[in-house]
Amino acid sequence: MPSYPFIEKELSWLSFNHRVLQEAMDKSNPPIERARFLGIYSSNLDEYYRVQVADVRRRILLHQEVGGDPQARALLTAIQRRTLELNAETQHLSGKR
Repeated sequence: MPSYPFIEKELSWLSFNHRVLQEAMDKSNPPIERARFLGIYSSNLDEYYRVQVADVRRRILLHQEVGGDPQARALLTAIQRRTLELNAETQHLSGKR
């Protein structure tokens, strides 16, 4: 990862989607609102993988071919790790643990 103090936009976006998931988990929200937040979380994650993760994978391939972004593989690993953590929370929410 770069040594500057900024968070990669892809990881920052996952943090945003985590906040959406937290709203789905918040028992003070009415059940219909919790279901809506869970739907938003799921839709966001689907689009994220179709757009952002696909771009990171393209950067990995580009690096292999012509020397593009050497940090893309580490970023993809961090994305996968964070997504697994979020999925664990989602399973806890649905009682599938």
